[in-house]
Amino acid sequence: SVCGYALMRQDEEGQVRCQTKQQVKEHPKVALQQQKLTDKDREFMRMIFDKVLFNSGKYPEEEEYQQLLDETFLQSSYTDVCWALNQFDISSGGSKKVSQIKGPVLIYHGEMDLV
Repeated sequence: SVCGYALMRQDEEGQVRCQTKQQVKEHPKVALQQQKLTDKDREFMRMIFDKVLFNSGKYPEEEEYQQLLDETFLQSSYTDVCWALNQFDISSGGSKKVSQIKGPVLIYHGEMDLV
């Protein structure tokens, strides 16, 4: 998405976007996912894959699925990815950087993409 993925937290002003990598790391969604990756929780990751990646109902063969899960647990920079997604926003409603893009842009996504 051109908007990234904003991670919001509550402060005295209400809902605000996380401003530091530490705030992102401590965000409940990020912390839970990181713990599940650390624990190599195959059942949890499979549930996430089924809901988000394979939401069309088309699943890989079981052997390939298990290989995908194995590769997932090699992820060592999950918090960094979340931080980057939280910072990224070139939408006209975000940092207004979309108006600074001078070249052609192709935004590609499937009809059923959730991520």
